[in-house]
Parts: sequence; structure tokens; C-alpha cells
Amino acid sequence: MRRLPLIILSVTALFLAASCDKKQLESIYDKQESYIEAITENLMSTYPDATLTHEDGIVRITVAHGDGATLAENGAVAFYYAGYYLSSSRIDNSTLFVTNYEELANSARWSISDTTAFQIRTIRLDESDLVEGLKKGLPGVKGGDECYILFNGKRGFGKKKIANVPSNAALAWHLWIKSVSD
Repeated sequence: MRRLPLIILSVTALFLAASCDKKQLESIYDKQESYIEAITENLMSTYPDATLTHEDGIVRITVAHGDGATLAENGAVAFYYAGYYLSSSRIDNSTLFVTNYEELANSARWSISDTTAFQIRTIRLDESDLVEGLKKGLPGVKGGDECYILFNGKRGFGKKKIANVPSNAALAWHLWIKSVSD
């Protein structure tokens, strides 16, 4: 009988700790959304012909429009990319964590001897292990588009820390779409 109050107290403490963690995480995501909003406003004012697409918490800003085929939810897309984690309301090389675009890697002063890292990446959306933000943000892009896809940490790597990307980090992907097929 003496153990029952201790068990109840322990369960209550765990519940309260989880509740605090959830509130803290929601606060982080809210801050990330303000970063995304500021970046979106900046890109929209920088590129007068830019278009904005919202999809389930994911923002896509198309800054250059192609005239190729449109990517369907189960289609294939070939592209160059640059991935950034967001720690402020700016996208810059200090938070660049991956790219297959050689010119950008050189401008960021990356030293990569394996030139195969700079090949166009082709994926099928229905077979890919992309993070949710990209999987939901890519449908609708056209061959020839240049776009940014931004989303909070909930739709990115989540609790996983990947290389130098902090856990629950908001992500921005700069994409140069080369072709699309179904």
C-alpha cells in the first residue's frame, strides 16, 4: 500500500515533465514559424515574380518559374539542392549543411574532393525517404523552377540530430528543378 502513493507521484511527475517539454517544443516551433515568415517576406520582396504556396505548414516560394512538366505526388524529380537549418530569420552559408550544387559549395568554401557529390539528384516521391516537409512541399514544382521550401522542425528531422543540424531544427531547402516526370 505504501508504494501506491509513490507510484502515483512518479507518474504525475513524468506527466508534468512531458507537458513542459511539449510546451517548450511548441514555443520553439512558434519561433521557427516567425523565422519562416520573415524569410518568406524577404524572398517575396526580392523576387517580384515569385509565387507563394502553402501546404499543411510547408511554405514554397518559387523565385524562377520553369515551363516543364508539373510534379505529381507520385512523380519523379531531378534537382540540385542546398539544405540549411534555420537559427534566425536569414538563410546564409553559416547554416548550410548539405548541397549537391558545386558553385554553392565553392562559394561556401567547402572542400570536397569527391566530385560525384555534385551530381543531380533524382527521386521518386512515392519511394523516397525524404523528410515530410520536402515530400509535401515538392508536388507542384515544374521543370526549370527555382524555389525554396521552408518548414519547422516538426516536419524536418524531428528529435534527430543530423550532422551539425540541431534536433527539431527548422529547415530551408533551395532547389533548382531540372526535370519532372510521372
